[in-house]
Amino acid sequence: MSGAQDTRDRAQPTGGRALEVHASTPRINEWYLSKFADRLGGEALELGAGIGNISGLLARHCERLLVTEVEPAYVRELEERFRSTPNVDVAAFDLEGPLPPALAERTFDTILSMNVIEHVADDLGAVRRVSERLRPGGWMLTYVPAMPFAFGPMDEALGHHRRYTTESFGALMEAAGLRVDRLEYMNLVGLAGWWVNNKLLRRREPDPTQVGVFERLVPLLRAEDALSLPLGLGVICHAQRAR
Repeated sequence: MSGAQDTRDRAQPTGGRALEVHASTPRINEWYLSKFADRLGGEALELGAGIGNISGLLARHCERLLVTEVEPAYVRELEERFRSTPNVDVAAFDLEGPLPPALAERTFDTILSMNVIEHVADDLGAVRRVSERLRPGGWMLTYVPAMPFAFGPMDEALGHHRRYTTESFGALMEAAGLRVDRLEYMNLVGLAGWWVNNKLLRRREPDPTQVGVFERLVPLLRAEDALSLPLGLGVICHAQRAR
């Protein structure tokens, strides 16, 4: 068994529970997707779709959407979930492997990944491979966990290799040949909660009760959208392929 596969196998139970918790957080999911709303449309690809928490929202913005996932159980769940959604296709794809025909034979206006790139050992190689499927002028839209000082047991349980800063993630996108247009932190309050749970309490799983409270507070927390944050739970990035 490869080291990458071993990491996924160890992380999947915690990752699966995290996905299940966020299946009941529409406000959080909509807030995160709103960070990319002005770039969505046309032919789109979603990397690491999980059980489709974002995919259902994303499909409303796209003419056609290909959702991909590495875990076979999630692929089956996605196929069942979108069986009757005519503009959504599903494919198995391991970001640490070659492109499957479903990707290699298509190009896209938008590629979206949320909480995905941090799971890949060779993040630069993965971004280079998938960004080649962007059409000229197309957008790579990404959310990744931020602040290396917040890395802890929950990151390990989720199979994270790293947490980023705006500087390190911007450098990654540029090294992959993309032009960074928007790069910023989001979710300052979430970072405080993550640090307490992950570093102080040494938890390895998200607390559903805490996530539920956060879900209810999202309308207030979105006030940060008008601010330029010096740090946050995650980094969002809009990066464009040259025209």
